[in-house]
Amino acid sequence: MSGTITPEPITVSVTVLTQMFLYLSSLNVDIDAFLRSIGVDPQMVKCADTQLPIETYLHIQESAAEYTKDPYFGLHMGEFAEAGSWSILGYMMMNCKTLGEAFEKSGRYMRIIGNLIEGRAKIQFNKVKVILDTPPHAPKMSRHCFESTIASSIRMMRNLTGVEINPLKVTFIYPQPESTVEYERVFHCPVLFEQKENSFTLDIRVGSIPIRMANPTLLAHFEQYAQDFLIEMERKHEYTRCVTKIILAHLDDESLSIEKVARELAVSVRTLQNRLETEGVVFSELLKEIREQLAKKYLRENYTVEQITYLLGFSEPSVFRKAFKKWLGVTPREYRELSLPQNIP
Repeated sequence: MSGTITPEPITVSVTVLTQMFLYLSSLNVDIDAFLRSIGVDPQMVKCADTQLPIETYLHIQESAAEYTKDPYFGLHMGEFAEAGSWSILGYMMMNCKTLGEAFEKSGRYMRIIGNLIEGRAKIQFNKVKVILDTPPHAPKMSRHCFESTIASSIRMMRNLTGVEINPLKVTFIYPQPESTVEYERVFHCPVLFEQKENSFTLDIRVGSIPIRMANPTLLAHFEQYAQDFLIEMERKHEYTRCVTKIILAHLDDESLSIEKVARELAVSVRTLQNRLETEGVVFSELLKEIREQLAKKYLRENYTVEQITYLLGFSEPSVFRKAFKKWLGVTPREYRELSLPQNIP
């Protein structure tokens, strides 16, 4: 088998486009005409259960930002978030008892609306910090993705509770724009740039705020639907997902092999190879792709070559440099220079 293998296709539910289209409509944009102008069939985004390839979603989002000439497109898109924007997940959250329960459901079922960005909660005394992570093989994204995600999250919390909830702090990894007025208007808190993480921090007491329309019966109904939906999604890439998790947990092992992974899964090597093959995956290609994508991610995040060498299980920096040059045709240093934050729109 030839070609590049990704650990798992990155997709986004078309329902996420709802809030984008609401914003565009507020600007009197003809949605169908806009989509056709960028080569997207309007019918493609009208089926609620459809998962869009991440390249298509980013193309629509970035084209919309250019079309509207709005440098704060992500922020403004986030202000139009509503329960329906998050598919079944939004309706499930709307029927939880408290915001804390809604957060828990969100983390458990976020895959329904996409696997591009995942929120990871970190408790810090009387605060909770939500850090936005992306898969190692995620494509290069503009700031609109992270800004819309955080703005949408804050908007959803306000909508669900009827309380004007504001974060304590918001951070972004990219450079500060010329004006921060819109950030301050949307978030009502300090917004810091050129930080280590894209994140927002909340007072931990926010979790106990009751949700206005909580309905236990509807919650049970929506959660059952969500469980069935995820089971069907998981079935399509079951072994690739399991093997990817094991690889990520043991990447610093230089001798990581399919034999070791098979032992951990309690199956024979031949059985594992066959099951991966039915999902269109070859173990060696999967391992190479994960290392390649993580190497690019770590270089963008300013890890040293020595650190990356250890994290990815290479015997020494020279071996890593040689492998990276073979993968991409450039050295780690050249790749880092090409991917500096200021070059990201």
